[in-house]
Amino acid sequence: MSKVRVAVVGGGFAGIAAAISAKKAGADVVLFEKTDMLAGSGLRAGRMNFNGKLVAAEEAKALGGGDVFEALESILLHRGNIVDELHGYIYDTSKVDTVMQRLVNEAGVELRIESRVDDVENTGGVIKSIRVNKKEKVKADVFIDSPGTSGGMNICKRYGQGCIMCICYRCPAYGDRFSIATKAGAPSYNRVRPDGTPGAVGSAVLINKTTLAPDLLRRMEKEGAIGIPLPKELIDYSKEKMIGGVRSRRQMEYINLVDIGSTAKCVGLGYFNLRQLRSIPGFEYAQYDEPMAGGKFNKISKVDMCARDNSLKVEGFNNLFAAGEKCGPGTGIGECILSGFVAGHNAVRVAAGKAPVILPRETVSGDFIAYTGEKMKTPGGLNQGYSFGMGEFFERMKDQGVYTTDVAAIHKKINGLQLKGVFAKKVT
Repeated sequence: MSKVRVAVVGGGFAGIAAAISAKKAGADVVLFEKTDMLAGSGLRAGRMNFNGKLVAAEEAKALGGGDVFEALESILLHRGNIVDELHGYIYDTSKVDTVMQRLVNEAGVELRIESRVDDVENTGGVIKSIRVNKKEKVKADVFIDSPGTSGGMNICKRYGQGCIMCICYRCPAYGDRFSIATKAGAPSYNRVRPDGTPGAVGSAVLINKTTLAPDLLRRMEKEGAIGIPLPKELIDYSKEKMIGGVRSRRQMEYINLVDIGSTAKCVGLGYFNLRQLRSIPGFEYAQYDEPMAGGKFNKISKVDMCARDNSLKVEGFNNLFAAGEKCGPGTGIGECILSGFVAGHNAVRVAAGKAPVILPRETVSGDFIAYTGEKMKTPGGLNQGYSFGMGEFFERMKDQGVYTTDVAAIHKKINGLQLKGVFAKKVT
């Protein structure tokens, strides 16, 4: 048969991993990203490998899907942890776009930057083509939808307080998020906040590093991540069920300050009144880098997810896969990368007429894919996030005895299941 052609829509970490995985499987691959940078939310993320995320990353490497993880390790900035996190590291977010573009190009993927997909042709559950920049029709054998679940402006206005101006998406300049699965008719699922409003509020704000007190800045840059206790009167537990990230309740009691390179990240605040922030020693001159509305509100995410099977093929479609937050309530970089390399490889297998790889639940990765897929269809199951690093799924890992820091044991387990390098193998 002729070479399989794969089109990946969305250049966040999930889309990057999917494109590289599909290319390694032997396909011709084109990756479309609407903005001028890759990595999406990862442009302002930084934290990796803490708690159970270490297990997932090492499984990925053993399975043959470690490319993106290894690239992030090449720009490691700090080893450091905030409250209730262990053995994490922080990558330099100022370098991540360049490193990801280089990774994609070196893999042989055709990269289309500033190419916004805006329409799709669907015939009876078979995607025939997509339209790019309102004029170009692109055909492929199989498609992967990885647009994320944040914004665009219409969502942030409808379920938030309008556009809060974030560098990751820049919807006013590049247009709202577009999902080919939703446009083609796939049912859409949303997380719901306690008051019934769809979507979750973004969990982090960024502070201009030069506006921090010199001693605080020096400490953060030395340690990488620090926890600063909030005065009791400024602790707001009501945000716990609103914000999108999975975290411990104790983290709500701190300013968790992380040096991510060009800026300082405050994890878990969601949004924080600037006057109140400046009342805390060390923050007297603080100014928000992002979002510009950081003292008022934050972006809206966890909207427009789609149901899929455990191969990550979208239900009701023959040649459409989903990756990243689009394919369920998984939260975090590692979770998105996992879905990407699974979707990319399986897309090629299905297009080539072969059975997809379904990871067994004995693996942490396979259990996560299956578990979050089940939660999508459980009443109330989408009203929280799931992560290897915190919350319900991390507790599940500990209960099942699969959380470990023994890297050799993680790789040995994958070898024992005869899955070593399975996602690095050519299909066609």
